Amino acid sequence: MNYVEVSRTVEHHSECILFVYLQDGNGIPVGNTKMKIWGGPLPDGLPPYFVDDDPNNPNRRTDANGKFQFIVANPAPANRLDFFVQVLGAGDDPVSQPIHFPFPANQAEWVIVTLAPEGATPGGDGETPPVPDLQLDPRLASEVGVSVQFAQPASSEPYWKLISAQFQNPDESGGNVNIVCFVQDERGHPLPGATVAQKFPGDQATDSTDERGHVDFPMTGNSSFAPDRGEHGPYSALVVGLPSDTVVGMGLPLRRHVQYVLTWRKVVTGATPAPTPEPQKNHSAVSGRILNAPAGAQVNLMQGVNTLTAPVEADGAFSFSDLAAGSYSLALTNVGVIHSDIVLDGSNTMTFDYVVPVAPTPTLAPTQKSLTHYLLFGPGTQPGTLTNLILALDYILRFAPTVGFKIEDAQTAEHVTIVGDHSAVGEADERRLREAGCAVARLSAADSYALESVFQQLLASGSPYPA
Repeated sequence: MNYVEVSRTVEHHSECILFVYLQDGNGIPVGNTKMKIWGGPLPDGLPPYFVDDDPNNPNRRTDANGKFQFIVANPAPANRLDFFVQVLGAGDDPVSQPIHFPFPANQAEWVIVTLAPEGATPGGDGETPPVPDLQLDPRLASEVGVSVQFAQPASSEPYWKLISAQFQNPDESGGNVNIVCFVQDERGHPLPGATVAQKFPGDQATDSTDERGHVDFPMTGNSSFAPDRGEHGPYSALVVGLPSDTVVGMGLPLRRHVQYVLTWRKVVTGATPAPTPEPQKNHSAVSGRILNAPAGAQVNLMQGVNTLTAPVEADGAFSFSDLAAGSYSLALTNVGVIHSDIVLDGSNTMTFDYVVPVAPTPTLAPTQKSLTHYLLFGPGTQPGTLTNLILALDYILRFAPTVGFKIEDAQTAEHVTIVGDHSAVGEADERRLREAGCAVARLSAADSYALESVFQQLLASGSPYPA
C-alpha cells in the first residue's frame, strides 16, 4: 500500500502546526500508525536540521481520528521552515513519499493534509461508490461484549449503515476514554452537521459532527463494567434522523481507559443520490470594540476547530465579515473567551464590546520576565508525562502558553502552571520557581480522567490560570 495526498488546506492561526489525517480507501480513519517527521532544506529536507529518530515514540502515531499533528513554531517563525512527514508500515518501511509542509517566514499557519491509499477514490464526485462491508473488530465481542443492532429499513429507504467499528485497548487509546464517531454521506464524503446520539440508561446526549464528519463522546467512570462476569457497558451510539445501525454495550471495562471508533455511511438502496445542494452564501458579520486592549492584541472568532483572527485597531475596533451560519465564540489574546454562544444565520450582524480589566501595578518586580505563561511538565522520560501532554492539547491550543520541561526556562515566566504531582516536578523545584518571582499553580489529579476534567473546567472558565 502507498499513501498519497488527496487534499490540503492552509488556515491562518497564531502558531504553526502541521496535521496529517490518514484514512483507508473507504474514508475510515487509520489510527495507531507510525509517522516519521524531519525538517530540512528543499527539495527533500536533507540533511535534516531536525529528525525524529524514535519511530516507537507514541507521539509519532496517528490517534483514533487518524490524526497526527506536530507543533512547528509558536508564534510565527522568523525564517522559512520546511518539514516533511512519511507514513511507516510494517518493519518501519515507508508506505508514502515524503509529504512536504512549508511554513513561510513571519506567517503562522495550520497546514492540514489528508492521505489515502493510492488509487482509492473515497468521496469521489462520480457515481456512488459500492457500500463497503462492515469492518468489525473481533475484540469488541470477545473482550468487552459489545454488539451491533442492525437497522431494518423499508425497501429503498435511506438509513445509516455502520461500516466500521474498532476497539482501542489501554495500550492503544493514549489515555483517552471516548466514543469516537464519524459520519459519511452516500459518496463517502465526511458529513458535517449530522446528529449523533450517545444513549445511556434514562437519558442521552447528542452532538453535531464537525467539518470532518466527526464528534467525540466522553465516557465517565460510572460506566465501569466487568466483561468476565458477563456485564455490559451502559452506552450505545447511533446516528439520528434515519433508521440507524446501533452499537450497544460500550463503557470502561474495569475502569480501564479504552476507546471505541465508529463510522457510519448514509446508504440509499436502489435510489439515485440527490444532487449536492449549492453552498449557502455567507453574509453574517461580527464586530465591536475592545477597550483597554494592549498593543498587538488580537480577537479570535472560533467555530469548532476553525479559528479566524482579526487585529484590534488603535481605537479598539475589530470586525469579521462573510461568515456562514453557525455557533461561534469570541476570544481575546491573553484573556480567553469573552463571548460564547454567538449564533449567526448567514445574514445577520452582531456587535460585541468588551472592556479589558486594568491590572493593578505590582508593588514588587524583582526581575523582568521574558515569558508570560509557562506550562511545565515532568521529564519526558517519565511514563505519565506523555499522557499529561496529550490531555493538555486543547488547553495549549486555546491559551498558547510556552510549553516545556525545564525549570530554568520556566523561571523566566511570570506565571508557571505545573502539570502533574510532586513525582513529576518536586517541591524543591516549585520553591525555586517561587523564589524566582513566578506565580506558581499546580494541576494534579488522582488519575488521567480527573486531570482531563481539570483542563475542561479551565477551558470553560476562559482563563488559563487556576483559581
